[in-house]
Amino acid sequence: MVERDTGPPGPRRNRRGRVVAALAALLLLAGCGFGGRIDASEIPTAPGEPGDTVLRLANAYESVHPVNACGVPAMQEVLLGSGITVEAYPSAQLGTEAESLEQVAAGGLDLTIAGPSFLGVWHDPAAVLDAAYLFDTVEGFTAAVEGDVIAGVHEDFRERSGMRVLSSIYYGTRHTTSNRPISAPADFAGLKLRTPDAPLYLINTAVMGGTATPMALGEVYLALQQGTLDAQENPVPTIASAGFDEVQQYLNLTGHIVQAVHLVTNDEINSALDPEQRDRLDEAAAAGSAATRECVLREEREQVEAWQQDGSITVNPVDTAAFARQAHEQIPERVAWGDLYTELREER
Repeated sequence: MVERDTGPPGPRRNRRGRVVAALAALLLLAGCGFGGRIDASEIPTAPGEPGDTVLRLANAYESVHPVNACGVPAMQEVLLGSGITVEAYPSAQLGTEAESLEQVAAGGLDLTIAGPSFLGVWHDPAAVLDAAYLFDTVEGFTAAVEGDVIAGVHEDFRERSGMRVLSSIYYGTRHTTSNRPISAPADFAGLKLRTPDAPLYLINTAVMGGTATPMALGEVYLALQQGTLDAQENPVPTIASAGFDEVQQYLNLTGHIVQAVHLVTNDEINSALDPEQRDRLDEAAAAGSAATRECVLREEREQVEAWQQDGSITVNPVDTAAFARQAHEQIPERVAWGDLYTELREER
């Protein structure tokens, strides 16, 4: 794992006038194919009040995903009257998950949402929350991300990277879609399974019995449609918002990661706010996390029920014990933070 030694830039302020330049840049990037063509409905409105400091929040998820539909509005509501506001740029308009995190590290972007594996590029143990079968329930996950062990990991991440984790968000429980049923590790054999482009996902897939094909989220639908990929894995809200149920026959409830994503800012950008604004931003981050979790849990339940009723994709229950046993045996031997994985499992 590569450790990035990128020093944070000096403090700066984002004013509403910068949005015009940002939108111009977005249109230029769309013309170059960087983030794809921008849907006018996804260009952010200007919440808050005139003269507010504008913090741009980039993420890779569709505008209808709970992160954007539930979390961002909750943040904006808490920030009203604080002198700062958040504008979201969904659908990887400002770059992929990895690229947006790079921009935050360099100080060119204020906020992004990134998974633990991407944080692990700067501080290896920060990837632990992406390890397969670490948690069995959302309650166990929530207790861990709010606990002292993960707080210490994120403080070490801040010291190494110059980036601060403002909140950890329940992104959903990852399951596997495919064009044939998957019920046991042997069923992964020979599948071209898409994962995010992060080393831990290769390990997760290997211990579950398969081989990973890393690919950016925005490329997956076409690859599944054309048969370049056989399968992919994601939480139910992402599967639904990305339309993967349209190009896959089975939703296999592997439940292999009860997953976090993290709201991240550059530490110098955070420090440039006055103390009251920093407190309000922390409150907004917590509110956004709670609102997203509520929406994700509801959507997971309702979407699976809808698929079971309409049969558009076959919901395949999975006995996860064999998968979990392989993960628990193999992951601690394959990563540098195996003791941390075991510690968190034992604290559940």
